[in-house]
Amino acid sequence: MDIGSVVNQSLIGMQSARTEITQAAQQVAQVSVSGQPADAVTPLINMKVQQQVFDSSARVLEVADQALGSLLDVKA
Repeated sequence: MDIGSVVNQSLIGMQSARTEITQAAQQVAQVSVSGQPADAVTPLINMKVQQQVFDSSARVLEVADQALGSLLDVKA
């Protein structure tokens, strides 16, 4: 797998997680309107999971950036 595809997959992971977090936040907002706090548990858990997915994807992106920087330093 080359660095370009790693970067691309990291960005896709981050975008997907952001979309899921937004959807979960909307579900929590709907629960606050309906007044059923038990219904908020699943979207809150999903938000936490997606935050971890986002953070992991960001870390992969950071490592790929560092690897690319190291390769460029070796070439120079």
